[in-house]
This record gives sequence, structure tokens and C-alpha cells, in this order.
Amino acid sequence: MRIGVAISGGMDSATAALLLQNEGHDIVALYMRLVEDSETAIANAHKVAGLIKTPLHVIDLVNDFRKLVLGHFVQEYQVGRTPSPCPRCNRFIKFDILGKHAREMGCEKIATGHYAQILEKDGRLNLVKARDTTKDQSYFLFMLTPEILERTIFPLGNWKKTQVRSFLKDIDLVFSQSKESQELCFIENNDYVSFLQEMGCRSAPGPIMDSRGNILGEHTGIINYTVGQRRGLGVCGPYPRYVLRIDHKANSVVIGFKDETLVKGATICDLNILRPDLDLSNQDLHVKVRSTSRPVPCRIKNIDLDQLDFEFFEPQSSVAPGQAAVFYLEDTVVMGGWINATF
Repeated sequence: MRIGVAISGGMDSATAALLLQNEGHDIVALYMRLVEDSETAIANAHKVAGLIKTPLHVIDLVNDFRKLVLGHFVQEYQVGRTPSPCPRCNRFIKFDILGKHAREMGCEKIATGHYAQILEKDGRLNLVKARDTTKDQSYFLFMLTPEILERTIFPLGNWKKTQVRSFLKDIDLVFSQSKESQELCFIENNDYVSFLQEMGCRSAPGPIMDSRGNILGEHTGIINYTVGQRRGLGVCGPYPRYVLRIDHKANSVVIGFKDETLVKGATICDLNILRPDLDLSNQDLHVKVRSTSRPVPCRIKNIDLDQLDFEFFEPQSSVAPGQAAVFYLEDTVVMGGWINATF
């Protein structure tokens, strides 16, 4: 089978390509150029392509990435929300646009180094958590459609990260001991405020208030704050305070104590339902509301075609509008959407 493999120059995509080649597949190495200054990453991707003895096809997606991912990222911060760009990048850049390039090159499927599984169950393909739950990336893939799953392969879904390192060490790849990047790939040193400013995002100082409307101080611009933030608030007191919400229309930041961060549930918009055959309002679901959080039990209320309300079994803290909420039935992703508001 002719398979397009998204090569980043890192260990995971390299392992994915090598595994598929070892299975006898014809590999087309694809590199997505997303930012202008990506020469080092391209050089590493060329090295990986050299290992599998195939040319590297560099696909220039700078404009698409800026329009579909970076533009949305900046817009969300400007209105006081906390965006999660990776699901949008996966859907629109990797699997829509890059996938189209792969098909034009004669590829039947596209593969990436994501830690997730695509398994058949109930007569359909399902997006399922990776075997290595510490590296599972299914949360970031919730926007994929059943049609995309049919033409996608995740070779590392049943692998543990330790196996990947051992595999690369055994074939003497120098980056088998390299450190992984845990931050956004397009922001250097995780300095997202400087990045937003470079993108033309500006926000003026305004009031820091408590939940009763009392002014406690002045913030430096809403782009410097996210829901759940504790440090750098500039407000002194005997107990820690956290950002509860950001009101971009009033240009205010509302803070409160730990117990005030708890919410009962949230409203989700722009739903992507991967299991439309299930009555999701009558399932034992868990929801994950941040990439670093664990899935917790919830109940669906007022589900519509494009939005729903859900409630946690137990109130949760620091649930941020703009982040993704991904719903699981056991280990299977059944749907996901974007947190619009909390209650």
C-alpha cells in the first residue's frame, strides 16, 4: 500500500515511517512547512527520509496554518478565551489539507506519529485511546470524522514510548534520547504573550475584580491571563486567588478563591460526533476538559445538533472557555466540542 507519512523530524514520526516500511508499504515522506523559520526541522525531516531511502516532499502550508490555526488562536485570546490549537491543526492542516496532497500523490492512506488507535467496533471504525495512556493523544484528535479515520493509520497506537526509544536506539538513531517538546510548536519558549503581540494582538489595562464586583487592582491586558491562573495576578492576600473568568467586553479579569473556581458543568458548541448511532444522553460517559486533565464522569443534558449542556458528577475547577471538551465511552472517543460557557 502507498502511504503518506507526516514526517516532523522527531522520533515518533520517524518510528511510524520505519514501522510501515518494515511491513512492506511504499512510503511517501511528507513534511508540513507551517512557519517561515523551520529550516532546522526540515533538515531533521530530510535525515529521517534518508533512513527510509525516499525523497522528502516539503509541502508549504504557511498561509493555511496562519489562516486556519494562528488566526483563530489570536482571535480567541482577544476575546478572553483560552484556545487549544492542536485539534484544529490536526483536522484542517494534517488530515484535510496534507491528506489531500497525499491522495494527489497516489497515497491510499496517511499516517502520523500520534499516540492513538483506530479500532473496529460495532461495525464501524472508532477513535480509541493509545495503549500508553501517559502519552495518549486522542483528546487532540476529536475533530476527525469517520471518513478521515477510514484513510488514516496510527502505527504507534499500540506502542509505549519506551518501546519507541528502544527501537530507535537499536537502529542507532541519534535522536532516540532527545527531549520532547511539550509546548506549542509555533511559540518559542512558551512565550505566548510575545507571540500574540507579534501577531498584532493588543489589550489595554483594566480592572481586576472579585466575584462581587469589588475592584482589587489593575490587570496588564486580558491576553496575559487565563482561567485558573494563580500566579502573577498582582493582588495580595492571606489566601491564594485564581482567575475565575475574563470579560473582554468590560475588559475585566474576575478572580476568586479556590472554592469559587468549581463549576457544575458547561455548554459545548461546534460538536463533532463520532458515534451518531449511540444515544449519548443515555451513556456512561466521561469528559476531559483539558489536555492534562483526567476524564471525569458526566451526564449529557439538552443535546442538540451542534451544541449541548453537560454536568459533572462532581464539580470541577478551572474549566476554561475556548478549550476542548472530549467525551469518552470507556476508551472510545464518541464526540467532542468547544467549551463556550460554564455554569
